Amino acid sequence: MRKGGFTLVELLIAVGIMGIAFYALISVFFSLAPRDINARSLTIGAHLLNEKIDEATVLPFNALASQGVAAFPAPFDNYYNQVVVNYAATAEPDNTTETITNYKKVKVTVWGPELNSIEANTLATTYEGKK
Repeated sequence: MRKGGFTLVELLIAVGIMGIAFYALISVFFSLAPRDINARSLTIGAHLLNEKIDEATVLPFNALASQGVAAFPAPFDNYYNQVVVNYAATAEPDNTTETITNYKKVKVTVWGPELNSIEANTLATTYEGKK
């Protein structure tokens, strides 16, 4: 006559199956954890990049100039940025030129911990409307 419950063999099989399933879940978690750190660093870097390019493009055209490597203020002082400004060719704004034109190409680069570098480019121009 059998009483309710599990036998020792059934219990050992159940524990073995649960152990294998738990190991699979833990290995997936540990393989994704570094990606989460990189995603966080990339998100912070993209936010700082947008902030820096906005700062550069609101300047008057004549004040828009290259800036050397600089750290962001705390709490992001382990992220760095550089702004490079060149005159852009009138006919082909993607190309830079030594000639003074009404276009400036602005390239902002940001890098930091676990973030190699990200960059954004924009074009600034003077507006000389008809009077």
